[in-house]
Amino acid sequence: MNNIVLDSAAVLAMVQGELGGERVEALLDSIELGVAVKVAISSVNWCEVLTRTNRDNDGMTAQELTAALSGVDVIPFGQEDAEVAAAYAVSNRALSLGDRACLALAKSLQATAWTADRFWIQCKLDVPVELIRA
Repeated sequence: MNNIVLDSAAVLAMVQGELGGERVEALLDSIELGVAVKVAISSVNWCEVLTRTNRDNDGMTAQELTAALSGVDVIPFGQEDAEVAAAYAVSNRALSLGDRACLALAKSLQATAWTADRFWIQCKLDVPVELIRA
């Protein structure tokens, strides 16, 4: 089974109709079709998505967004994730808290982190990263 952790930038690309967002939509469709894939998002990234959606009024309510991401597990950000995320800050100062929360969850789930943030590829990371934009 594939494990995927979504970064907030990947979800926002879908919500805002940006390049790469169609890949996230296809992933969510595959969950509905019963494809063997486990998709998760950190509660920190979920907060970022909800904040941006509410603040920018992107045309989706929180309830609609929750429905659109049904099948995606929102995983609480706990002490172990906080420690891993803090360690990422030492070696990769350009990573935001949200970036590091996504990566920490991907590490703990042995998953691939999906993002729209191209600079992640240049970082020294111990988890696989997939860019949603070619």
